[in-house]
Amino acid sequence: MAVSLLTALSALGATGCFAATSPYMSAPRLPVPTVAPPNAAVVVFVRPSDFANNAVATILDDRGAFLGDSLAESQFAVLLPPGPHVFLSWAENTAPITASLLPGRVYYVEVAPRPGFWKARVQLIAITPRSENWVELGTWISRSTQLVPDTLAGQQYLNERREDVEERIRRAHERLTQLSAEELNDRTLLPEDGVPSAAPNAAPPPKTGN
Repeated sequence: MAVSLLTALSALGATGCFAATSPYMSAPRLPVPTVAPPNAAVVVFVRPSDFANNAVATILDDRGAFLGDSLAESQFAVLLPPGPHVFLSWAENTAPITASLLPGRVYYVEVAPRPGFWKARVQLIAITPRSENWVELGTWISRSTQLVPDTLAGQQYLNERREDVEERIRRAHERLTQLSAEELNDRTLLPEDGVPSAAPNAAPPPKTGN
């Protein structure tokens, strides 16, 4: 009976009644094209599911830089320098992903909530031509709400919680050493995983006859 009660409480906390918002995220008046300039890379964090829509997952890197807050059924893009990176999500758990980025390329990460003990846990999963979720990418992008991070305000918030941020970064690096080879593969963006423009179309355009 106790197990059933805990399960019910966990499910209630995960689904929630009200969708969460973030003071550090806003919708642009016009869609922002997802295109990487020749001297930088773009990483898009897309959360396609409405599961745990009352939970916000803060995304940062292992230098403590605020990248954005991930909300249910939303996406946001971040301009980053080429080279190696470690990103992590801050939710009930701490989930890392590694990336090696090339300039002029766009990379995609799935923010994937999972049932937790009291609140939802979140995983960061690479979306690549090597993975099963690649075929879903176009649909996820077209159906999610595009948001833009207020990086200055978000960074100020993280700076005020510096000790907590440092602890999350420590956990992220520790977690990377604990992953199996398969888990690490799912949480790694290789240089060649980037695409030169926007996400693939959800479906090819219909053919027109003459």
